[in-house]
Amino acid sequence: MSTASIRFISAVAPVDIESKDESQLSIIIPSYSPVKPKLPLRWQVVIVGLTCMCTFGHHWSDALIATLKTTIEHELKINNSEFATLISVTNLVNTFLCIAFGFAIDKFGGPLLSAILTAFFLAGAAVQAGATTNGFNSYHVLMAGKIIAAIGDGSLDNAQHKIFTTYFAPGNGFALSIGLIWSMANMAQYVGQSTANVMSQNLGSYSWPLWTGAIMGLFSFLCAICVFVLDKYLRSHYQVVDYCKRFDQPSGIKVRRSHWSAVRQMPFTFWFVVLFATFQTGGVDSFVSVSTQFAQQRLKKGAVVGGWVSSFYLLVPIGLTPFLGMFIDAYGRRVTILFLSGCMFLISMLLLRFSETVPTFICAYIFYAFAQSITSAPQVEVVRSIIPDPRYYATAFAIKKSIVQASIIITVTATGKLQDLSSTGSLEGAVTVWLVYAFASVLISGMLLGACYTSWGQRYLPAVRLSQVRPRHVEREVERLWELRRYTVAEEGKRDESVMPKQKELTLKSPVPSSVSLYARWVALGAGFTIVLTAWVIFGFGVEWGAQ
Repeated sequence: MSTASIRFISAVAPVDIESKDESQLSIIIPSYSPVKPKLPLRWQVVIVGLTCMCTFGHHWSDALIATLKTTIEHELKINNSEFATLISVTNLVNTFLCIAFGFAIDKFGGPLLSAILTAFFLAGAAVQAGATTNGFNSYHVLMAGKIIAAIGDGSLDNAQHKIFTTYFAPGNGFALSIGLIWSMANMAQYVGQSTANVMSQNLGSYSWPLWTGAIMGLFSFLCAICVFVLDKYLRSHYQVVDYCKRFDQPSGIKVRRSHWSAVRQMPFTFWFVVLFATFQTGGVDSFVSVSTQFAQQRLKKGAVVGGWVSSFYLLVPIGLTPFLGMFIDAYGRRVTILFLSGCMFLISMLLLRFSETVPTFICAYIFYAFAQSITSAPQVEVVRSIIPDPRYYATAFAIKKSIVQASIIITVTATGKLQDLSSTGSLEGAVTVWLVYAFASVLISGMLLGACYTSWGQRYLPAVRLSQVRPRHVEREVERLWELRRYTVAEEGKRDESVMPKQKELTLKSPVPSSVSLYARWVALGAGFTIVLTAWVIFGFGVEWGAQ
């Protein structure tokens, strides 16, 4: 067989690397061209900046509907359940769509999907603005715009993360890039949320803030096009090291494998993180839908003051998340940060539920601001650090996000109904739901933190321990955990002393090959599917409640 034929077969068929000798690998595996120079730092900075701007419009518009809640309910003549349906339809679309786009992002890359997703969001934002223009005031057209925008904004952050997983290694700039992206996101959301009611009142129509959001969506779409073109340019002119690849995946070889197989092989540690996010992220993100109205009720002020106060929590993440990313890159401690975010969310909800004084209310929003600040970047980092195969990061993140979206639907719909049942329209009963969510998140993150420092946890959940230590100490910790799980290694027939440290790390992060582990992972996958199915049922009830 000719060399050309060998190259062609290797490009289209899966390659069993272990079965090839070194002479064959030298023929079929191309190496980086020595002519290409190393990627300069300035281009890394440019790719980070443009990628951050890809979701600027999305986050600008993200909370506009929630901030304009009182106005929209009055203008469209809808009740709280109908408004909850309007908010949660975005999450409903993404319960399954997130996973489909996660597969696509892993297969086609973040830059291409960023351009496609921002185009969907731009179209949806324009439809939403049009639904409120010139007295049209159509609830159903507004919902249609939300659905179109949801196709784009649900997985856009996943596409961004995939770009950064390609250009930055864990512990070497990845967490900082995630911190920067969330800093820009919170800045956009703060400006959009804090100016929405001001524009609505001073310009005479609540369509103005929505049209502004659509213009920002156009800006993000242009930035996404630039990212796609720039990525192509950098890969053709510079030596771009793809940090998404496994350590044993040669350059130029695409090892094809079923994405659904990758879903089934997610370690049990991953499902613990998903369970935490279901309560913590689901609770924190769903509270945004009523934060402005809650501030109006507690402070007994108008929509403008409520919007300013409720958007205050976004100021803290703007300055804190980049430094948090730098801390994670240097020291790790991802699980500790998750536990702290859960505790701050719990303190915030306790203060809101059991005290009605203004100073306590302000204090509660400060704790909520810190909880919001330190939850996103660590979760992104944890997911990447605990999965055994980095090529399927977008798939793993999509699974987590899909279940979180379902949790938000359940919470928003239930709390909207509780508010309708209140004779005064009070949100006190709704806060109780978030209090339960906060308590559950503290309990789960506390268990994960305990697993980092107990012999049982380190033996059965070693990936959690590896995500906790300093990045530069990971290799040393791998050796220690390898000895701790020697009996597991013996079962796998991998006690050979010549096993590479990276291979040991992959083995430690992979599921334990036992019937108990397999059963537990199937149960976890089934539980996640049940949460998503429950969300669809609850959404159906929400539509019925709104029609009553």
